[in-house]
Amino acid sequence: MKLTWQWLALIGIVGCDDTTPAVTDVPVVPTDVQTDAVADAGNPDDVGNPNDVGNPNDVPMTGDVPAAGRVVINEIQAAGDDWVELTNVGGAPVDLGGLILADSDTSVDGGAPRLTDGLTFPAGTSLAPGQYLLVVADLSDAGSGPQMTCLGDAGPTTCYHANFGISAPRGERIYLIGAGGAEVATADYPPNAVAAGRTWGRLPDGAGDFAATAPTPGARNTAP
Repeated sequence: MKLTWQWLALIGIVGCDDTTPAVTDVPVVPTDVQTDAVADAGNPDDVGNPNDVGNPNDVPMTGDVPAAGRVVINEIQAAGDDWVELTNVGGAPVDLGGLILADSDTSVDGGAPRLTDGLTFPAGTSLAPGQYLLVVADLSDAGSGPQMTCLGDAGPTTCYHANFGISAPRGERIYLIGAGGAEVATADYPPNAVAAGRTWGRLPDGAGDFAATAPTPGARNTAP
């Protein structure tokens, strides 16, 4: 086969042009860049696993949850008539049946409740949220159950009676004892804590530390 001069000229031009880049001179895109781009571009497996969204078991419950009842010793009088006031600062009624209100047994080293003279609340005794209960102490003829002889016009018409007394000069610890001897509530009356005509009560009422208060048996504590 004969090649004409036109074909030879064309072959020479194509094969000898130095300006044509070699294949190896073309930039190569790194494989990791390509892979990342593809993997991050709308992979449906990367978009919100439905099992992780809005599981109702993971959402904290809302609404009003009834708070447990909690009784505290709220006010004590020892300079004058002896009495103790309880109140329920919780959100539910408290069954006081079987609980014992007692003073300190000074014969025990370190102190302990003296249960022999304590007041045992009868079955069915209940204290509603925010309600007050008055116990008039130091009565030799203390009756059982609710009493109508209390503090006259100075307090509620219904109260409970207790044999134990509260020593103002010596000081006392008052206990509310539950099943098995558990201490439900305690309060310390320091020696000569207040002058006559004052009581030792929590301020703010039901929640604060003890301080000198005006006598308010069966009602909210107030500063003198």
